[in-house]
Amino acid sequence: MERKMSLKDHSPTEADIKWVKDEVAAIHERNRQRGHADWCGHDFDFTCPSSVTYPFQWFWDSCFHAIALSHVDLQKAEAELKSLLKNQHSDGFVSHVTFWQRDAYEEMVSTYDIAFRSKYLSDEMQPPLLAEAVSAVAKRGRGVEFINEVLPSVKRFYEWLHNVRNPYGDGLVRVVQPDETGIDHSPVWDQIMNIQDEEHDSWDRGWHSICDPYDKFDRDPKKMIELNHFVVADVMTNTIYIENLHVLSDLCQQVGDSAGATEYLARAKKARTSLDELCWNETDGLYYGVNGKENKPLKVNTFMSLMPLLLSDLDKDKVDLLIARVLNPDEYWAEFPIPSVAMSHPTYRPDTVGGTLVWRGPSWMNSNWYIARGLKRHGRLDLARHIANQSIAMVQKSGFREYYNPQTAFGRGAPDFSWSTILIDLLDEVK
Repeated sequence: MERKMSLKDHSPTEADIKWVKDEVAAIHERNRQRGHADWCGHDFDFTCPSSVTYPFQWFWDSCFHAIALSHVDLQKAEAELKSLLKNQHSDGFVSHVTFWQRDAYEEMVSTYDIAFRSKYLSDEMQPPLLAEAVSAVAKRGRGVEFINEVLPSVKRFYEWLHNVRNPYGDGLVRVVQPDETGIDHSPVWDQIMNIQDEEHDSWDRGWHSICDPYDKFDRDPKKMIELNHFVVADVMTNTIYIENLHVLSDLCQQVGDSAGATEYLARAKKARTSLDELCWNETDGLYYGVNGKENKPLKVNTFMSLMPLLLSDLDKDKVDLLIARVLNPDEYWAEFPIPSVAMSHPTYRPDTVGGTLVWRGPSWMNSNWYIARGLKRHGRLDLARHIANQSIAMVQKSGFREYYNPQTAFGRGAPDFSWSTILIDLLDEVK
C-alpha cells in the first residue's frame, strides 16, 4: 500500500490527488455493507469504518464517509445517510451504532461495552455533524431534491439534541459518557473516570463506574443528567454542534423554510455565547470542556481545545492565541500534525500500541480536517495547506489507517479506515 514520496516535499501533485481519489473509491467499495436486516425490516447500504475491525455503522463515521463519497460516488453517499437515518427513534434520536448484521452482532457485543435502546441500536449519541454531511452530498449531487428527502429526519435529530441534551438552557449540548464525544479515551476524562493507568482495563472500570448507575433507572435521560457525575459540555462536540446549526439553517433556507432557518441561527448564537462564557480560559488561552451543573473546567490540553477555530466569528484575539498553540513545536506543530494531545502534556503517547488507550497522542485525519478548515477560515490558508500536505504524506507512507504517529507518520489501528478518506475533502478545501 505504501506509495513512495519524499517526506521533505509534501506538496501533492495532480497525480497524487488522482491516486487519493482512486484509493478512496476502492476503500469504500471494500468496506461496503449491503443487505437486508430482518430485525428491523430495512435494507441497508453503507460503508463500515473497517471490515476487519468495525463491521457496523457508526454515526459520525458515516457522516465523514458521506462527505468523502460525495467526491467519488454520489449514489453511495446518499445511501450512506439514508441507511443511517432508517432506524431513527420516534423522539428524533439517532443511535451512534447500528448493528445491521445479526451474524456478527453477538461476537461484537461480547467484547464491546455499550448501552442499548434496543437489541441492535445503541443508546449513545456522537458529535452531530449530520447537517454538514447532508450539505456536502446535496451540493455535489441533487441539491434541493435530496435536502427535501432527508431534512425532516435531520431536523428531528437536532430537535432531540435541543430538547434532551440542553438541560441547563444555555444552548450547549451535554454528553453523559465519554463515548458520546467520539474521543473516548482522551485524558480529558481521566479525573472524572478515575483512570489510574493507560490500559484498557482501567478505562473499562472507569466506563462502568459512569454508565452502570444509569441502568438502575433504564437510562432515563433526565435522571442520567440529574445524577450529575458525567454531564459534560465538550468543546469539540459543541463546536461541531454550533457549526452544524449554521449549516442546518442554510439547508432550511434552501428549501424555503425561513422560520426554521431563523430558529437554528438563534440556537447557534446562544450556544456560541455560552461556549465563550463557560469554556474559554483567559489565563491559558484555551477552551476547556466543563462538567456538571457546577460547570467544573476539565483543564487538559488536547486538540479539542483548538476546535473553535472552526467558528468563523471567533474573536481575533482568541484566534491568535489558538493559532499560536497550533504553531508551538512543543504542543501541536509536529512533523505530521495535529497530535490529539499536546506534545508537552504528560499523557502524550505518539505511538499507541497493544492494549493502550487511543486519542492520547496520534494524529487523526478527521481532526486534521476540522483544524485545517478552521485555519483557512481565519486567513491561514498556508497552515491549512501544510496540514493537508502532511496528511497526504501520512497516507502515502502508511495507507488509510485509523491514526498516525505525528512524528513518523507510521500508521496504526484499523487498516483501510474509511473516515480517513475525508482526506479527499481536505485536499479540495485547500486547493
